[in-house]
Amino acid sequence: MGNFKKLSIQFFIIVGFGLIPSLICQFFTKTPTNRYIHIRSFRYGKDPSVIICNRGDTLHLTFSTDDTGHSFFLEEFDIDAKVSPSREDVMVFKTSDPTAKPVHTSELVFIARHQGIQNFIVARSNYRCHIWCGPMHAFEQGKLVILPNSLLIFSLGCVAGILFFWLLGMFRKTEPVQRSDEDQNGYIDLFTGSGFLKKLVVNRWPQIILMIFAMVMIYIVILTSVLGTKVSGRNLGVLLMWAIWLFFLVAVLTPLFGRIWCTICPLPFIGDWIQRRSFFSPLTGKTKKYNNKFSGLFRKWPGWISNDWPRLFVFMLLATFSTTLVATPAISGITVLMLLLVPTIMSLIWELRTFCRYVCPVSVFVGPYSRMSMLSIRNKSQAVCDRCKPQYCLKGSSDGWACPYGINVGELKENSDCGLCLECVRSCKYNNVSLFKRPFATELGTRNISQAWLSTAIFTLAIVYCILYEGHWPIVRDYVNILDKGNWGLFGIYSLIVWIFALVIMPGLIYFFSYAGIKFSNLSESPVSIFLLSSGSMLPLGLMLWIAFVIPMLFVNVSFILQSISDPFGWGWDFLGTANTPWHQLFPGYIPIFQAIIILTGMYLSLRNLRKSWQAFRIKRKQEFLSLMPITVFIVGITITMLFFFTN
Repeated sequence: MGNFKKLSIQFFIIVGFGLIPSLICQFFTKTPTNRYIHIRSFRYGKDPSVIICNRGDTLHLTFSTDDTGHSFFLEEFDIDAKVSPSREDVMVFKTSDPTAKPVHTSELVFIARHQGIQNFIVARSNYRCHIWCGPMHAFEQGKLVILPNSLLIFSLGCVAGILFFWLLGMFRKTEPVQRSDEDQNGYIDLFTGSGFLKKLVVNRWPQIILMIFAMVMIYIVILTSVLGTKVSGRNLGVLLMWAIWLFFLVAVLTPLFGRIWCTICPLPFIGDWIQRRSFFSPLTGKTKKYNNKFSGLFRKWPGWISNDWPRLFVFMLLATFSTTLVATPAISGITVLMLLLVPTIMSLIWELRTFCRYVCPVSVFVGPYSRMSMLSIRNKSQAVCDRCKPQYCLKGSSDGWACPYGINVGELKENSDCGLCLECVRSCKYNNVSLFKRPFATELGTRNISQAWLSTAIFTLAIVYCILYEGHWPIVRDYVNILDKGNWGLFGIYSLIVWIFALVIMPGLIYFFSYAGIKFSNLSESPVSIFLLSSGSMLPLGLMLWIAFVIPMLFVNVSFILQSISDPFGWGWDFLGTANTPWHQLFPGYIPIFQAIIILTGMYLSLRNLRKSWQAFRIKRKQEFLSLMPITVFIVGITITMLFFFTN
């Protein structure tokens, strides 16, 4: 209770740091004026892509298009202006009632003011296009920023508040922490006093039913993506994959339950059956060192690529072509089909879940960020594991299969490699494996260079995706448009920039700041060890950047999801009566607020973990401060940059 009280006080003081300047800025609102703006629409953007005005300004907007029909969709102001190349005036519909008779006008006039409390807390709105104009249509957007920007000022004040408490903690007396002792700190055994949960986990039926359900959903994704409409925003397969699944994977499943997706993932489902010849009772016998009978060639994966590099390469490849996957449903469906076939084929050749361990692109995200989750599998007693010579968790038993991920629970100290397949809970003869609930974002550092590089790359791609999918710059979309514009030269430049930035520049910056900390403080540690700790401290902020990215992916497309479920192929069906549901975004004015809060949380946790990582060194306060300062400046700089991006 004492810790909760302490955190509550910190929270309210940090909020105070943000509220005071955001309240003061309300007294510096400029006198409203008239602003005359011409908006030119084109594939795939608008000019200007950012409109900045003062609260109460009267905006006089005129429109034109360079190519086909477009619209100016601004839901917060109940505006959907249809722009056509065949006429000079525009038809203005109400987003609240699209069936109402439109107003024909050559000039759209409205006052830049929200209703009620929103007038003081909502400063940024996105205007979008609601007429399909090509495969990159979903990327066409711009920003309306109304000053004073209370949210940005509040966020920057909170940054100052977080830094205040971080510096205060730096010079407050605390007991040094040994990182080796942290592993079970705050862990709660979920099986204790809950026999039902233990039975539910040991029983194979619930897991298999969920895997079959996931397999059916994969089948629907492939079928509707390949055979359905080519309009990605109305394609059920695309929306299921990149709006619903991605949101829940990033924002719900991974932060709360770690690699729980791997528990029900359908990708290894067929391959597991090929190797095991059973979905239920493990087959007794010997296959190499394992205590179960397996089929297939069962070869060992080459040692020189038994690391994070192969799956990072696959993820980077898919990330490079991500806009093509999202904008072209058929390609998206074929890619999902390949992700289903590859692990099945690999199971015929290599042992256990080799695909999941070394190739799966999904594990590139869920692996590092599962270390932040509140759920983990650990042993109950290390002494019991040390005495266990048969190593049932690793090699299997009559009750459970050998670990598909090649893990001995007695050596399991972090979540990144464990796929939560639950076999170790079943196979352990000593009832020494359990599910644990733990505090959020407790794991520190990274264990080796490949894991550090992977964590840094996935952090970088969160920033890249935010800029690419939610940025207002049309030139960025030109660099990735190989669909209808065929900009392969620009795409090559974009690909080179992304790969160098993710694999060279960002790791290089973190290494540089780690090295600078050593030099400033005369710390007697190797730069590599400090780099491993620094890259691990970026995980909370990285996870929050990913969550901030996926929020609009779902919230903007809720209506389209309802439409597509009712008409899954875009063939004119209407099973649920929602196929013609008007487009309404979910909390459009509050999306930047959610994103700002999430990013501030990531900064707080990253700085907390950064300092915790250094406490094991038992160094003087001044030395600790100097060694942490460079990477702290880097974390704060990234935070402020992304706050400007999301709120301004």
